[in-house]
Amino acid sequence: MKIAIAGKGGVGKTTISGTLCRVLGRSNNEVLAIDGDPNPNLSVVLGIDKNASPPPSLSTDIIERVEEGEGKWKFQVKMPFEEILNKFGQKAPDNVTLLMVGKPEVAGTGCMCGSHTVVRELVHSALSSKESQITILDTEASLEHMKRGTSRYVDKIYTVVEPYFRSLEAASRFADMARQLGIEKIEAIANKVRNEEEKMAITEYCKKINLPIAVFVPFDENVMEADLKGISVIDHNQNAPVVKAIEAFAESLKN
Repeated sequence: MKIAIAGKGGVGKTTISGTLCRVLGRSNNEVLAIDGDPNPNLSVVLGIDKNASPPPSLSTDIIERVEEGEGKWKFQVKMPFEEILNKFGQKAPDNVTLLMVGKPEVAGTGCMCGSHTVVRELVHSALSSKESQITILDTEASLEHMKRGTSRYVDKIYTVVEPYFRSLEAASRFADMARQLGIEKIEAIANKVRNEEEKMAITEYCKKINLPIAVFVPFDENVMEADLKGISVIDHNQNAPVVKAIEAFAESLKN
């Protein structure tokens, strides 16, 4: 199972991605978390000590361009996937391993094209590996990764939405691009929902754009409290409403 979590900035996709990884890992699954954001912060949400030294960031060094013949080229990962996990992986609680994609070291050093290629080929490599039966990709908070096909090899994309128009409109664009990439399974995760009125607004909009809703996640002060402490929400309060909602969502993924 290879899942991408997408959405515009600030909708809570990293909180959902990290908590989903932990919940799935607690059910005796080996989970691979890929942080595809150039401003990575998935490690804290996964429960990794914020003061811990990170492993080397993934970079274009792990991929190579291979000639296919007739002037055609392709990119591929040039080392076994297990070697990538051993060299670049960082262990997190509950059977989770984190891979963090490289980011620009200095401002003004160019686009993130290389990072998008790394993520795309990494997910492709994970698909054919016996390691990490569940992969969760926390994507960049923009449409750029979709344009470059970063999410092309996942089984399913969940686009995270909040109950306001700009977020819903962005979800519509994410869903359209996912379909263009040939990803048929696209659903919404409605996040930070405070009341029935907000739930209805999301439901009506998603129905209009033919986007099924996988789960409603309530607004939860525990998320902000955990963030202020620099810890994961599941370690802050494993009975928090947001955790319980994601546990129910994780259970539905088994069907």
